[in-house]
Amino acid sequence: MLGYFGYIVWNAPDSMDAFKSFLPVVIFYVFTVQSLTDWERVLAFLKTWNIMVVTVAAIGVASLYGIDITGAKDMTDQNFGRLAIGTWMCDNPNALAHTVAVAIPLSYFLFFWRGGLNGRTVYFPLCAVLVCMCMYYTESKGSFLVGGGLVVLIFVIGRPMAIKLFAISSASVLGVSALSFLPRMSRMDSLNSEEGVMGRLMAWRIARDVVDTKSTGEGWQQFVALINWEGQIIPKSTHSSYVHVGADLGLYGLFLFVAGLWTAWRTLVMVYPFTFDMDTRERCRRCGLILLCAYAVSSWMINRQYHTEYFLLIAVAASIHRLCQAEDALATAESADLMKGEEDISVDVTRCVQVEDDQCLPVVGEVEGDSAEKRPFWRRLDLIDLAASAGLTWLVLAIWDYVLETM
Repeated sequence: MLGYFGYIVWNAPDSMDAFKSFLPVVIFYVFTVQSLTDWERVLAFLKTWNIMVVTVAAIGVASLYGIDITGAKDMTDQNFGRLAIGTWMCDNPNALAHTVAVAIPLSYFLFFWRGGLNGRTVYFPLCAVLVCMCMYYTESKGSFLVGGGLVVLIFVIGRPMAIKLFAISSASVLGVSALSFLPRMSRMDSLNSEEGVMGRLMAWRIARDVVDTKSTGEGWQQFVALINWEGQIIPKSTHSSYVHVGADLGLYGLFLFVAGLWTAWRTLVMVYPFTFDMDTRERCRRCGLILLCAYAVSSWMINRQYHTEYFLLIAVAASIHRLCQAEDALATAESADLMKGEEDISVDVTRCVQVEDDQCLPVVGEVEGDSAEKRPFWRRLDLIDLAASAGLTWLVLAIWDYVLETM
């Protein structure tokens, strides 16, 4: 994270301005990591996150029934009846829908999975209904796809392989059919003829040209896509975090952005041996994976590249890593102390020499396995992380090019 911060400051046209503007999110990251010092705090943080997201959905739903505290009606009217609320991050339907979509699986793991009666019968159904209503009235096609994928992950994360395969195969058949009944989903076959999509593709092409010609991009928050629309030159958002980071920060910045997501993913996968048999820990791990997957996929469709969401979800993964690392270090130290108190040699009772009176005289030797080293816990970035981040950066560019070529 410090490397990402340093690169942005170094690459910006005005380094001091970038330092001052970017510093608050870095402070959020550092404070979050330092504050989540035990598993109960991590769980409380995730529950608070979920409550905030569900509250956003509730504000949107309430505006449909005349309880409008953010000026949502005006925002909804400006978007031709598609639900939006009057906040900075959710003032358009797509941003609102992608923001709240994660709360369905998040609520499931927090309240329903291995939960109590109230969690299963009250809290989870209430959260799911509010979020589903909010998403439905936004009519956001991208959020419907993301939400459907996140629901499938409920039956994939931590499940036996047979259930995973069944969930994925069922979703690919029944899920796709179910999505077609949602608002505006019938137009998926004609996306390239929609004005909004056409404008985004033009912005993506301009951003791709920047990546091809400037390895370090335009500089932090400097990229603006100006498109020619019906004879007028107008600015157009990329509606993609990956695309915007690539144009702003170039290939190196995109690599660092993706590396943050990769290290969070690897952490949450690698700590499974520390969490699988403890409900609180495993609940935190699964919620972290859900947040990460939701952000990674939604980032293709909305601009959230410099928002606190990115830094906070990586902070959660970093906190979990620190907790598991500390536990591993403690266990290693205790094991070392125990071994120091034992003799260097041990008795192998399986090997003996027959003596009189049918007694067995044990042969002194080394017991098999005493010298076997415990597999070390993943503690810091290594060549695997660098290679994986480079591969994912290439994959982002490949998807980017594929969309431009096919649409």
